[in-house]
Amino acid sequence: MEFFDWTNIVQTFAEYFTVATVSSAAEYIQVLLRIMYISVGVAGGLYVVCLILGGLGMRTMAKKVGMKHSWLAFLPLANTWYAGKLAGETQLFGQKMKRVGLYAMLSELVYIAINVFALIVTFALYRPEYFAEQTNEAGQLVGIYIETARIPLDLRWLVVANNVLRWVNTISYLVLIFFFCTLFFAFFRKYYARSPFLMTFLCAILPLRGIVIFAVRNNTPVDYNAYMRRRMEEYARRQGMPYGGQGYGGQGYDSYGNPAQGAPRQEDPFSDFGGSPDSSDQTSGSGGQNGDGKNDGAKGGSGENNPFPDF
Repeated sequence: MEFFDWTNIVQTFAEYFTVATVSSAAEYIQVLLRIMYISVGVAGGLYVVCLILGGLGMRTMAKKVGMKHSWLAFLPLANTWYAGKLAGETQLFGQKMKRVGLYAMLSELVYIAINVFALIVTFALYRPEYFAEQTNEAGQLVGIYIETARIPLDLRWLVVANNVLRWVNTISYLVLIFFFCTLFFAFFRKYYARSPFLMTFLCAILPLRGIVIFAVRNNTPVDYNAYMRRRMEEYARRQGMPYGGQGYGGQGYDSYGNPAQGAPRQEDPFSDFGGSPDSSDQTSGSGGQNGDGKNDGAKGGSGENNPFPDF
């Protein structure tokens, strides 16, 4: 699949940056063919690089879990099936799916077959004698289009096939994207639980599967549900959710109005007037009486805080 995605990307950029002056349909076709050859060549190189990187990544993952036949990760189509084996069992609309890799591989096979056939039809139709020229009032070439009457009778089915393949290709692409999203979401729930949606987008929608898998190859597989539970518990602890924890009741108190555990001691606003001390101060901080019956402030350490020491 990635090969055709890379071909479309390279072709789009090549068409945008190509500047050519043409005066006939033959020259126009030559420019289009040159762009197609460049796109196919560059896309082939990028696909091979991504295929190798993805194979290396899945081989490392397979070694960690003791899975055999890791050489399949380097083969087109087989690497999709192998990714499904690494992903394990997944769920689709609440139903367990054990062979998502197989279904994704079969849909990819159909998509590749349709695109290869469409590519052959396109090259077969790129013949100057099949095209009519469209000119402006000054006689300058402004475009070309296929004229069915110019095509031999036994080859006119190519025009029909070219139109039908566009619709069939779109349908097969949507089916493939559906299974790829299911596959890679299950895959990255296990190997990149922090952001499986982003990784699924990069692998299923964009042709970056090999690069992404290679980047996360050293990640330890995790149980996604257990991972999310730990995240929620950690978030709850940070928000002070447990009873008695600071912040649960707000302003350093729990939901029952008692000082929260670990909360800083609140300063007495009337300390200068001998406000009610804590229980510990009542025991050790209250001043005793001396032999003359006078209050010995220094003995309890509260004399300095008493505004009326003479009384």
